[in-house]
Amino acid sequence: MTSATTAHERPSQKERAATAFVLLAALLWSTGGLGVKSVALGSMALAGYRSLFAVPVLALAALIELRARRLGPLAEVGRMLRRPWVWAAAVSYAVMVVSFVVAAKLTTAANAILLQYSGPVYVALLSWPLLRERVRLIDGVATLGCLLGMTLFFVDKVSAEGRIGDLVAILSSLGFAGVPLLMRLEQRAQEAGGAIWTGAVASPLVAMTLGNLVACAVCAPSMVAARPSGAIAWSVVVFLGTVQIGAAYWLYGAAVGKLPALRSTLLATIEPILNPLWVALVRGERPTGWAVLGGAVIVASVTLQAIFRARVSAKAGARPSRA
Repeated sequence: MTSATTAHERPSQKERAATAFVLLAALLWSTGGLGVKSVALGSMALAGYRSLFAVPVLALAALIELRARRLGPLAEVGRMLRRPWVWAAAVSYAVMVVSFVVAAKLTTAANAILLQYSGPVYVALLSWPLLRERVRLIDGVATLGCLLGMTLFFVDKVSAEGRIGDLVAILSSLGFAGVPLLMRLEQRAQEAGGAIWTGAVASPLVAMTLGNLVACAVCAPSMVAARPSGAIAWSVVVFLGTVQIGAAYWLYGAAVGKLPALRSTLLATIEPILNPLWVALVRGERPTGWAVLGGAVIVASVTLQAIFRARVSAKAGARPSRA
């Protein structure tokens, strides 16, 4: 009786732990806007230092994942470094993280994160031309919803600087969408060659590590020209790299495979909600009514898309297969 009960309890315990990990990851991600707004440093320099401190954490995470699967870390990483799609994903990641910091400096934290959050819709739309995966009606509806939400952001009369920030946030969303698409292309490329994708968990971590190195290289001139001033500024920058990026992605990567995709998506929606909230509470920066409405439309569109796609996948999985 005891052993049977314990066996049945284990999955739920793992799910509870995974749920807590995703929630904590989303909570850490949500501090990005506040951190960027709190450091008096140019956006490119800040983005570079943030990525610099993220590198060792993500590299360590990749090393641990590879060792846990009894794969030779040096050989496996060397193999990944020869894969063009891994490098493409790294560049896409670098675009995302650098653009987010630039956008958050130029516009409000709410605009920066909510516009970036439209990224999953691009994943669905580009799945057909890039991966030949079916695009469903809900994907088109969600896309229209996100486009409507974006339009509402541009109804506001803001400064030219703020408008540029909104456009950079959209660029960040494209980088956000590119990472999973390009990693999926990497998986397809390996499977087409008859290889088993042994680095399924570590490959994204390696790509993100490389992406942060790319971001550092791009931002290097600005990093040389300007550094954080004072212990508090350095502490915030170190936190943004090691915790807000590094630890958060480590937690999310460790948990996402143990949860249904829909639950992970829904739990992660607390990030775009909390991000502008922290900035409003601490720094008094409040989004406009149009931005709140536009953000609500985007979050609702992405969430409904995830719900409907999960239902379709569940129905497909429930159908008996044909021999």
